[in-house]
Parts: sequence; C-alpha cells; structure tokens
Amino acid sequence: MKIHPSPFDSAWSRRKVLATFGQGFGALAFASLEAAETANRAQVIAPKAKRVVQLFMGGAASHVDLFDFKPALIKHHGEASDFGEKVEAFQNGLGPWKKPVWDFKPYGRSGRC
Repeated sequence: MKIHPSPFDSAWSRRKVLATFGQGFGALAFASLEAAETANRAQVIAPKAKRVVQLFMGGAASHVDLFDFKPALIKHHGEASDFGEKVEAFQNGLGPWKKPVWDFKPYGRSGRC
C-alpha cells in the first residue's frame, strides 16, 4: 500500500507534476538568493532613494494597430469608437479611431502591404 503517490504514477498529470516540482524550484531559488545576500551583507549597497514615482501612461495606440496594415483604420480615422456597450478603459472612455502614422508600401514578391 502506497502512502504517498509517486509523481511518476499515471494518476499524476503533467500539470500536477510541474506545479508540485515548480514550487520546490522557486523555494530553492529564494533560499539561494537569501543565502547569497546574507553572506555578502557588507557588499550590499544601501538604497539612497526615499520615494519612488511610478508612471503609467495608458492611452497610446496599440502596437498591433500601428504596425499592421488595416485599411479599415484609415477609412474610420477620427470617428468615435462606439462598440454599442460599455468598454472598460484606463482613461475616461475610448478615444477616436487613429490611422497609422506612416504609409504602408507593398514589398516583396507578393505585392501585399
């Protein structure tokens, strides 16, 4: 009779094995970092900053919309972006549609943008 199932039994899924062993690897990494910091306490530089300012600048156009050719964005440039329902946004609502800031040109043998 087995008291503890082996991680290599067929009852253990790959997800369960990775979750079980992954927690151990995280603990080993933390213990190693903690030991290194304790051993080299004299070499650790004391922080001088008293405050930290974190800036979150939401509201820019998505990189997906800027680097992919999308003719519909050019067609609807400047129109209000209304999806017919409330959309969660970081700022006060969504801004208008914005076309790419540069022109796309066809390259390569396909001749597509």
